[in-house]
Amino acid sequence: MRVLAWLMYYYLRLVWFTARVQVSGNTDLRAQALQGRARFVYALWHGRLTGVTYDALQGATITGIASRSGDGEFATRFLELFGFRLIRGSSANPNKPTKQKGGAAALVAALRFLRQTDNGILALTPDGPKGPRGVCQHGVAAIAVRTGAPVVPVAWSSKYTLTFNSWDRALIPLPFSRIHLIWGQALTPPANMADRTAIEAFRGEVERALLDVTLEADRNAGRAEPFCQGEAT
Repeated sequence: MRVLAWLMYYYLRLVWFTARVQVSGNTDLRAQALQGRARFVYALWHGRLTGVTYDALQGATITGIASRSGDGEFATRFLELFGFRLIRGSSANPNKPTKQKGGAAALVAALRFLRQTDNGILALTPDGPKGPRGVCQHGVAAIAVRTGAPVVPVAWSSKYTLTFNSWDRALIPLPFSRIHLIWGQALTPPANMADRTAIEAFRGEVERALLDVTLEADRNAGRAEPFCQGEAT
């Protein structure tokens, strides 16, 4: 797995070195983030995870959460090569409530990280680790509400990619390709942590915003099969 992580690392470095990347959307916030002057939750779909490595190479210092699964172990190994700090844990599976994955500990660590920093980025894949694809789980809203950190939806796309037949339809960009990266507007969480209705509404707002920027990126790239929500596996 270590060898595969290094291969992925060097492959993505090649991609970003040779690709023509067009960045649009909330470019002012992105500029602040690359300079270490922003605090927020960086949200992108699980299948578009590789896009976050471009911002890391551009200078963003990012902390993330990775599951304790085999996929999470692989993601941890190659993302750490890009300078990420990874918190291990994952969302609970409602069908297996007795199976502990370290999700509670990861949540506590994520909350501590955002509460103790004025300039920190926490990257989350709201539909991870097992879907459904494109459906925002409750973790991102819970973290944002408890810390007051805004959520920024981010997406990338390209007309031609490697596409995996996995639950998340994971995309990997190709060298020398044209890539569209979009940063959405920051979403401010509700102030009342006890208002479950408001928190659920915010979760839905994050989901819709992330769907919107992803579909916009796909349109800009001219993808024949744009992103769509899917079922859990």
